[in-house]
Amino acid sequence: MCGRFDRHRPVADFAGVVDGLVAGGSESLAPSYNIAPSQPAVVVCASDIGPRAQVLQWGLAPAWAKKSNIPRPVNARAETLSQKPMFREAFRSGRCLVLCDGYYEWQVLSDGTKQPFHLSLVDGGPFVLAGLWAYNTLLSEKPLASFCVITTAANETCRAIHPRMPVILDGDHHRQWLETSPLTPDTAGAMLRACEKPMRLTPVSRFVNNPANNGPQCATPVA
Repeated sequence: MCGRFDRHRPVADFAGVVDGLVAGGSESLAPSYNIAPSQPAVVVCASDIGPRAQVLQWGLAPAWAKKSNIPRPVNARAETLSQKPMFREAFRSGRCLVLCDGYYEWQVLSDGTKQPFHLSLVDGGPFVLAGLWAYNTLLSEKPLASFCVITTAANETCRAIHPRMPVILDGDHHRQWLETSPLTPDTAGAMLRACEKPMRLTPVSRFVNNPANNGPQCATPVA
């Protein structure tokens, strides 16, 4: 599961990651070291002018949802995207990229306490997560644009903390993932694999536990 992540770099810094990125009005959202469910985040969607960054709420509300008490998942398993009604429509034509500098997982220690870890690329660079997005006009008078993050079985490094990890999408797959036409199961499966790049697991302060907390302290290493 991926229940918290950070995007502390400006949107413009991701232009070197997402080819042709159009920042639009997304730069109005301040960077955050501690993005939690129900909070806004910057997501890249297909548009007539190219890959366009937008501000969406984390927690997917499918376009067909009419009841406010419907579950709002923050994650979707890569293995069952085409099978689950919650994700099927968005998987067909609502695929997106989630701008990210790192994400957090909690390891349960022998004494029962949980130690937060910040997981990032060894080279320290920004990256994007594979996601799904939807635009809902049925839940309220105000339309809601929302997203979720796709997860897969963790790679060897990240498995030490958690059996699942978000899909860090390879740059060669960005354009095809953003297309609004359906993907075959084989094509999607080839994209939605565990990251093969070297990754770093950094124990950080429990300051990050509270989603109301923000700032560099969330990702500051602890001994």
